Amino acid sequence: MNTDNRRVVLAAAALAASLLLPGLSHSAEQGSDLYPTGYVFLDADDRPLPFQDRTEIVAMLRTAEIVEQRQMSRGVAGNLRVLLDHDGVRFKAVVRLIDVNEREETGSLRMVVKYRDSHIFELAAYELSELLGIGRVPPTARRGAAGFDGTIQIWMEGTTPEDIMLAEGRLQPPDRTSWWHQKSIMWVFDALIANTDRNQGNLLIDGDWNLWFIDHTRAFRETSVLFDSAHLDHCERRFWEVLQTTPDEAIRERLGPYLTGRELDSLLLRRGKLVKHFAKRIKKHGEDAVLFDLVPDSR
Repeated sequence: MNTDNRRVVLAAAALAASLLLPGLSHSAEQGSDLYPTGYVFLDADDRPLPFQDRTEIVAMLRTAEIVEQRQMSRGVAGNLRVLLDHDGVRFKAVVRLIDVNEREETGSLRMVVKYRDSHIFELAAYELSELLGIGRVPPTARRGAAGFDGTIQIWMEGTTPEDIMLAEGRLQPPDRTSWWHQKSIMWVFDALIANTDRNQGNLLIDGDWNLWFIDHTRAFRETSVLFDSAHLDHCERRFWEVLQTTPDEAIRERLGPYLTGRELDSLLLRRGKLVKHFAKRIKKHGEDAVLFDLVPDSR
């Protein structure tokens, strides 16, 4: 299907979903204005899925039958692209199976540090994104395939990785302010989860120029360092509020099944540093210079 035809299909799908489909209401957690607006999850034939609520999608990811699977040529080695079937509804997903310990040299002293490269971090990133009301990691669940334990994430139909759009000369956001606001949300989220693998290949763009974050298998490092701190100049106002007010216990309860104690401790240390970082900037420059309200593209 060419790009123009896909836009027509997606527009029709959004209209059908808003008018006809049941089960589209978000939970209270899914009501944040930080959520990408207008996106409709589609089946394998580009039709709106009959279940759009993220809780329902996660349940289907866990239980729908895998009827086809194949290795992906793009992204992390070992990822599988699968076709799922639930009572005749077929939709695509990606299964991540990687779970290894790595060592790397870092810093001027060439210190060797250990880190995990694990599928489970994709699920942790999704759960934290939902808890904080960001909503930009696609629905993800725990599930295995090909005889291995892993995680499964819905395939984002109608999206394009940023690197492909750049290579094709199509990376021209119609609303530059909204674009950079979304990038600021991404930078703060990546600093929070210690994601060292953000690149243009794991940033998806949908038809309304909403940004979606994927591929977090190298996040949640055992460090309190805020990576890429040069980008931490601004923060979305509601994101700033939830960073300050979400109880440690809520984070531990939500992510405890997926992270080790040290990974959780490191996450909370980074959260504390982010709060202090932006509090200091606000005191120095004023709220209006540091905080912004995300304004969705109004087209």
